[in-house]
Amino acid sequence: MSEAFILQLLEMAESWAEGAGTTLRNRKAFTPVVFTVTRRPEERALLAAAVELHDLVGATSEGQAVMKEMGLEPDAGALLEDHDLTARWSAWTATRRIHGQQPPAAGSGA
Repeated sequence: MSEAFILQLLEMAESWAEGAGTTLRNRKAFTPVVFTVTRRPEERALLAAAVELHDLVGATSEGQAVMKEMGLEPDAGALLEDHDLTARWSAWTATRRIHGQQPPAAGSGA
């Protein structure tokens, strides 16, 4: 992929994020709440598309190099490691217990 093409893709992703009222400069700090709180359905769709495009560019070696030069974190959307997923699961189940709802069993796929 050429650098010009990568820059155009990143510009497009940033434009979509701006349409949803945010920026991808904070991509690493995004949580699921970023996609839902006070967002209209069309803003959620724009932000989801922006994040997908940002993460796809960051998944390529050429994209990583360009993003690093720009001060962006190409691995911001990388899959979480096992210990991160375990911590998120624990936090989620604790929240469910507080609200009196029983979380599904850890391997049930629900």
